[in-house]
Amino acid sequence: MAALESLDLSSNKLGGTIPSELTKLTFLAVLNLSQNNFFGPIPVGNQFNTFDIDSYAGNLDLCGFPLSKKCGSEEERKPQTPKLVEDEDSAIPFIWQLAMMGYGCGVVLGLSTGYIVFTTGRAWRLVRMVERDWQRNFTRWVRRIGRKRN
Repeated sequence: MAALESLDLSSNKLGGTIPSELTKLTFLAVLNLSQNNFFGPIPVGNQFNTFDIDSYAGNLDLCGFPLSKKCGSEEERKPQTPKLVEDEDSAIPFIWQLAMMGYGCGVVLGLSTGYIVFTTGRAWRLVRMVERDWQRNFTRWVRRIGRKRN
């Protein structure tokens, strides 16, 4: 990991402070942390002194070199609670994807079961098994209700 040359974490909705451990990646030539929710001072040292402003674009709460925004007192440097940014448009497609995956799995399972049952020519076994289980469960249910009333 120490020989990592390029790191692009742009537009990932990441938040918090930029870890100072990244300064230990001495082979890092390209860094792109733009369009995230990072805040606080940009780590200083090693290759971090060589990255340009574009590497941090869209992180409005970052401060320090190479940005023109200077970091304030030690009080302001303390980490704040990360801001949770939820994209309102991302929830609906995700729900639809889940629904379609469930529907697709159900269709595949149903068609596979139907194919196996009817190609073996033993559909009557399935019908008999379902009827027997239904009757057994119904009888148990009726007995439970009878016991509760007494």
